[in-house]
Amino acid sequence: MRVRLLAFPRHRGLLYSSTRLARAGFAVALLAMWQSPAVAGPVTPVDVSALPPALPADHPLPMNAEGEIIADCNDCHTTPKYRPTAQVLRDDCSRCHSTAVAGLTPVNHIQTRDRAKGGGIRPDPVLAKDFATVTRDMVHVPGGPFVLGDDSRHPDEGPMQEWTVDEFWLDRLEVTNDDYHRYTVATGRPAPSHWKGSLPPDAIGSHPVTYVSWYDARDYCAWRGKRLPTEFEWEKAARGTDGLKFPWGDIFDAKLGNSPQSGIGHTTPVGSFPKGASPYGAMDMAGNVWEWTDSWYRPYPGNQRSNPNYGEVYRIVRGGSWYDCEFYKCGISAPTFNRGFFIPNTQNDTFGFRCAVAPPAGASGSVRPKKP
Repeated sequence: MRVRLLAFPRHRGLLYSSTRLARAGFAVALLAMWQSPAVAGPVTPVDVSALPPALPADHPLPMNAEGEIIADCNDCHTTPKYRPTAQVLRDDCSRCHSTAVAGLTPVNHIQTRDRAKGGGIRPDPVLAKDFATVTRDMVHVPGGPFVLGDDSRHPDEGPMQEWTVDEFWLDRLEVTNDDYHRYTVATGRPAPSHWKGSLPPDAIGSHPVTYVSWYDARDYCAWRGKRLPTEFEWEKAARGTDGLKFPWGDIFDAKLGNSPQSGIGHTTPVGSFPKGASPYGAMDMAGNVWEWTDSWYRPYPGNQRSNPNYGEVYRIVRGGSWYDCEFYKCGISAPTFNRGFFIPNTQNDTFGFRCAVAPPAGASGSVRPKKP
């Protein structure tokens, strides 16, 4: 039996079994695959007999920006490092796509498992004792309209339109390894897989925490008395009310953020690019790490382009990272309107997050946000 890797553009990929494809239409045999660029490692042949049951035949297929189904991994994986993966899996795959098993698990199994765990986090009595404490080192984003989306690139980024959000606060900085360490100590939650046991390496304490899933991010924010921002809140905080293409303006500048074009090659301490701050003062809104949001991957109102990936399967990530996207031929990922979408339990060295919070009930008269 031949196993073939078909890759999503913009970091999404699915492994398909040709036999199952023939048997179940376009049933998917294995979870979306993201390979961590920081770990090369040996490759291991796939034991097809050990694969779990296929996903439903109507599960979303990988598509490119033009809505065409991807036919071969090399269509998107153009760098040498990612080419020799058509019939093998790297040993480190599960570090990104499964938190509990040695091998990969289908999406439906992962979501069932992860939804059954986590949650139930109580706010820390000291860090979340009152609103003033909660919003310390957060930026204030006033309620009101802003320009959402863009019509010049990928179909899922448009149509450009006016959108309204309520007043909220957003963390000025991405959550760091040191921040997350305090959380794991207080709650007993597992440490990210790249730490040295239960401790983050000293050299990256002030860097954004990575190898955290959407569930990990959600629970951390709850512990701080906050929540994840929606992708609409995130975009307004990043581009302001003038529809900026980048947090600092409309012209890309590799010196204003930790992007692939900057050539740094790893995460940097949060807040290292103060001149690249957003109009509201949020740092690292372009590059360093992709940031989880609370939003599902859905089309914007008025978007007429069909996409089988839309729905409540993938969560939106925003902002791009220090390493991403170019080998998928999808362009610069730093624009404020760029949308990435991933399985919620994805963990790798380019994903992190920051938290948001709304004012206490009755404290704001802002209009209620529209819903897609």
